[in-house]
Amino acid sequence: MTTLLAIGDMHLGRLPASLPDELRSLQRELGPEAAWMRSVTEAINRKVDGVVLAGDLVERSRDFFVAYGQLKAGLEKLATAGIRTWAVAGNHDVHVLPRLAEELDHLTLLGAGGRWQSTEIGDLDLIGWSFPQAEVRQSPLEDFPGRRGKRPLIGLLHCDRDQSNSRHAPVSSKDLESAPVSAWLLGHIHQPDPMDGDRPIGYLGSVSALRASETGDRGPWLIEAGKGKVRAEQLVLAPLRYESIDLDVSQLDDPEQLGSAILAGARDCVGALGDLCRAPEAIGLRLRLVGRSRIGAAIATAARQWLEDARPWTEQSIQLFIDKLELAFEPDIELERLAERQDPVGLLARRVLALRGADEVERERLLERAREQLGPLAEQREFRGLGRPLDDAALGEYLERAAMHSLSSLLAQTGAAG
Repeated sequence: MTTLLAIGDMHLGRLPASLPDELRSLQRELGPEAAWMRSVTEAINRKVDGVVLAGDLVERSRDFFVAYGQLKAGLEKLATAGIRTWAVAGNHDVHVLPRLAEELDHLTLLGAGGRWQSTEIGDLDLIGWSFPQAEVRQSPLEDFPGRRGKRPLIGLLHCDRDQSNSRHAPVSSKDLESAPVSAWLLGHIHQPDPMDGDRPIGYLGSVSALRASETGDRGPWLIEAGKGKVRAEQLVLAPLRYESIDLDVSQLDDPEQLGSAILAGARDCVGALGDLCRAPEAIGLRLRLVGRSRIGAAIATAARQWLEDARPWTEQSIQLFIDKLELAFEPDIELERLAERQDPVGLLARRVLALRGADEVERERLLERAREQLGPLAEQREFRGLGRPLDDAALGEYLERAAMHSLSSLLAQTGAAG
């Protein structure tokens, strides 16, 4: 069996965003450099046959010297352990990675100049393609060579999947699946894909969270090839992690109870991490208050105060901090009764009921208007990795949440629900 450690987008030179002031001095310990060195240690401990990097190792060309030192330290450790390293260039490091490969003895650039190139690693073949310039509007798979021999063939590619108008090497899922490879290890999108089955195809994701929206598991992937099968396992070791947590406020009778609820949710989050490859140094909590509440205005005030005053704290040797606190709970009100009113409160109540299915014609009208406004935004690259399509269910949820928030505010202003 041949084993590889596959690493997705690192963006060396970029520091993690959204850290509180108290943790800004730890940006490098929580950033891509630390994730890279953790990955190197894991590769050595597991005695893999090679390390492969799926592009965007470096944030930008002017980060040459930053990346040089960071990469060099890790590459030398790998080389001392007898482990070679291969990489393909992405759109961010199209110019700087070839220069780094020339300077670093233990880094091999695969597929330079936009030409597919293969190499042997143990009992498998690795084939890769690198960006020849920052913008590539044609699919690299158009020139994909035929398969030779019966050895497992692993594809390494930085690309934009199912985005035909992309400037960053657009490819289709259909073409990826029909290519004669045993697995595809992809870079570019920071949200990792499930890599299940005997023929994993998907994005490796960012090796560590670079922005607060990159929630959940992050880390390199252990690739095992043997007996006609390829298996992929994510090794969760990112030094910085973000987690989305829903907190039900339905049972809170006093806004002073919110603090205890937040701390309980944070402890549950840490406890649910389970047996990670390596625990994070810090976790940013993106809290969402859900449920129904008769003291919604007081809860909202307490939440804003918590977000303003909160400081990082420690649970099980992990630094925790609140990155975001979203009010997504509903006021505990009788919508049907409010809908009878002939004022803005009544209008909002009727629209909420329509979104819940009471009036299909009105619901479709509201959804269509939302599609016109939000559709173009949803297609932008920044929002494509969030993991949820902007379908009718999502649109309806967003509209209903906004309407209920406005309704709660109106009722608080008028001081009555009837």
